Amino acid sequence: MSQAVERKRTQHDLERTVRSVGVGAVYIAPLVTFLYNLVDKCFGPSQAPLNAIKKIGLFSVFSPLTSGGFVVINSLLQRKSADYITKQLREDVPTIVLTGYKVWIPTHFLLLTLIPLQHRVLLSNTVGVLWTTYMTHAAHIHSHHQATE
Repeated sequence: MSQAVERKRTQHDLERTVRSVGVGAVYIAPLVTFLYNLVDKCFGPSQAPLNAIKKIGLFSVFSPLTSGGFVVINSLLQRKSADYITKQLREDVPTIVLTGYKVWIPTHFLLLTLIPLQHRVLLSNTVGVLWTTYMTHAAHIHSHHQATE
């Protein structure tokens, strides 16, 4: 989907797709599953707004780990240097995390207070696809920008 956003592309980059899917399947999905289980264990299943705010706070603490990990693993799979990765962590991850807060805090509030349990996966996965598109696009733009310098 990220590649479709970049209209200049003439061919699909299968390696980039496999890399993104792999990072999602091996790193992001298990980490998010762990976080959802941790949040439920710490705060229970209540849909009360105060409880939702506590859960969102815990999710927010882990956001830099999730976003930073995505950037590091994606860069390592592209065989980027340690200097490149350090620069990306310093310059790009704070913006990605702040953008993530703008997307995921409202999404989690809706999920945890208004959306019935049986529909949460649909909303979460829909936002997740859009978020992954943003993340891979942001990582690619940075990589492309670095290559042209």
